[in-house]
Parts: sequence; structure tokens; C-alpha cells
Amino acid sequence: YNNYVFECKSDIHYSKFCKQAAYSPSGIYWSLAWNKIAWCEGTMAPTSTPSAEPSLTPSAEPSLKPSASPSDEPSLKPSASPSDEPSLKPSAEPSLKPSAEPSLEPSLK
Repeated sequence: YNNYVFECKSDIHYSKFCKQAAYSPSGIYWSLAWNKIAWCEGTMAPTSTPSAEPSLTPSAEPSLKPSASPSDEPSLKPSASPSDEPSLKPSAEPSLKPSAEPSLEPSLK
């Protein structure tokens, strides 16, 4: 509105007003529900197609669709379910000597 970019206030008490006409950016009570966050020049209309380039800013929510090319780096968050494959990452508490044969029972410390 008037070349300003507005953002609905995140406060739970004021954000409920954002959908009401009197609190819209052109309404008389706009300042109770909205923050002016930027000035904009040029077109305000959306583009007809999405851009071919990815966003430089990561999204706040993960994608629901898996990536076609997964990362080689470990995730900072654990997955929702364990994998069927053993980890390739070394143990935080390795044994002092390797055993000659695999053990059928775990070692006790």
C-alpha cells in the first residue's frame, strides 16, 4: 500500500487483526496490526512463473519432498526414524584394541 511493504505483527494479541478491513494497511487502525518493513518502487504484481534460481535465504520449514541430490554432510538434526544401515561414523567410546574375531556378545565396561 502506497509503495510500502507491510508485515503482520507477530504478537498474538495484534496479529488476529490483520485480516480485518479496519486494520488493513489502508485502514484507520493499520498501525495496531501491521509493521512497515520496507519501501518498494516499481511493480507490486507477482511474477507469472517462479524464478529458475534458488532463493539465497533458506526456508524456515524443511521440504516435504526428498532431495534428488542429498548432501554428503551430516544433518544437525536427527532423523525421525533410525536407518537400517549401521553408522560409518566412529564410536565416541572406541575399544583400546581391536578383537581378532567379532564378538557375539557386547563387551562390558
